[in-house]
Amino acid sequence: MAAIPSFRKNLWPRHCLPSARELVRSIVVSSATPLSTKDIYNLALKQTAIQPVSNESPEHNVPKKEHPTIVRGITRQPSTRPPHPEHPVRSLQYLKRVVLPDLVNSKKIEKFCTKRTLSQAEIDHRLQTVTKAARKEQAVLLAAPRNTWLWRMTTPSPLPKPLPASTLSKSELLGLPRLTAADVGVGEDWSHLNKRRQRARKEKVERDLKWMWTLQAAKREAAREALQLSAPAS
Repeated sequence: MAAIPSFRKNLWPRHCLPSARELVRSIVVSSATPLSTKDIYNLALKQTAIQPVSNESPEHNVPKKEHPTIVRGITRQPSTRPPHPEHPVRSLQYLKRVVLPDLVNSKKIEKFCTKRTLSQAEIDHRLQTVTKAARKEQAVLLAAPRNTWLWRMTTPSPLPKPLPASTLSKSELLGLPRLTAADVGVGEDWSHLNKRRQRARKEKVERDLKWMWTLQAAKREAAREALQLSAPAS
């Protein structure tokens, strides 16, 4: 069985064209307010002097059909012809399913939900498809704010808060712990010990305190020398 030529399958590219990506991105960037998908589509058509699709003319939304073709004895049904095949954004579906998701994946734009009230013109247009008996009730429902999905430039992530200024000494910045007299037992309650043990504990704490001072002095001196060696020459 003969293979079906691939040129018909690739007649309408399903990837995001660079020209479509840049056109849509520039529209969202230049807009002072968030835009709906249909707003972006109509603005894209206006930029290339193509008449936007009107909501009041649904017959224009019906794409033209190509004729079936016969390739090597095999009848191949044509793909649906987009409304504007020569335009970078050839159809509303192409914008919605290909271009906008591509910009979202590259973190250029984002979609968000907000409350929006329909204009009177939009309400009147929607009521045209409602029976007269249901129009009054439907008009009340349409006048209420409703969730609407809009597009905008990606909100930049907030900058991380600066860390508070370090309260560590130079010795601690080099990994040397800050020790205090309390660390060797100064100020502890020894009232539960008898007098002999209290004297012994006091002598031990005094020895430990002198040793801690000597050790800290040596470490500070070593840290000072290390900082001097690491400082750039003036």
